[in-house]
Amino acid sequence: MTKRDAQRDATRQRLVDAAVESLIEVGYAASSTLEVQRRAGVSRGALLHHFPTREELFGAAIGQLVERNEQAVRRELASAPAGKDPLSRAMRVLRAALVTPAFGAELELWAAARTSKELRAVLRRAEGAARRDLYRVIGDVLGPEVTASPGYPLVADLTVQLLRGMAISDALYREVADREPLLERWAAVARLILDTPRKESDE
Repeated sequence: MTKRDAQRDATRQRLVDAAVESLIEVGYAASSTLEVQRRAGVSRGALLHHFPTREELFGAAIGQLVERNEQAVRRELASAPAGKDPLSRAMRVLRAALVTPAFGAELELWAAARTSKELRAVLRRAEGAARRDLYRVIGDVLGPEVTASPGYPLVADLTVQLLRGMAISDALYREVADREPLLERWAAVARLILDTPRKESDE
C-alpha cells in the first residue's frame, strides 16, 4: 500500500468514526454531513470523494455499529454469572447488550429508512453482512448444545425480533420497564421449541 492509499483509507475511517459518534451522541436528524465533516476534521471535498451522499456515509457506519454491538455482547457474556439455565442466561446477556447506545443508533437508522428510499437501499446492502454477524454472535452466546437443535433457527429468529421490539419500546419506557418476566417466559417457550423433535415432513 502506498502512502497515498494509506492516507485515503485513514481519511475514510475518520469519516466513518465521526459518523458513528455523531449518531450515538446527537442522533440521525442532527447528524448532517457538515456535522460529520466537522467532527472528522476533513475538507468538504474529501467527504464527498469518499461518500457522495449522506445515505452512503451512514450505510458505511452500520458495520462499525454492529462491531460495537458485538463487543457489548462479549463483555456481557464474560461478566454474566453462570447459572443453572444457560438459555435464560443467554437471553439476559443479549438483552443487556442490545440496550447500548450503539444499538439504539442502529435502530434509529432503520426508522429513518422508512421514509427514505435511498437510505433504505443502502442499509439493506449493509445489513446483509450485519445480519450474519448478529446471528453468529447469538449462536456463540447460546452455545453448541442449543445451536445443534433442529429448532434453533426459529428460536434465533424470534429472539432477534423480540429483543429488537424491546429496544424500540425502551425508547419511551426504559425507566419503568421490567423485562425479566417476559425474558423468562420466552426462555420457557424457546425450550419447548428446542426440545421438539423435527418431523420427517420438515426435513
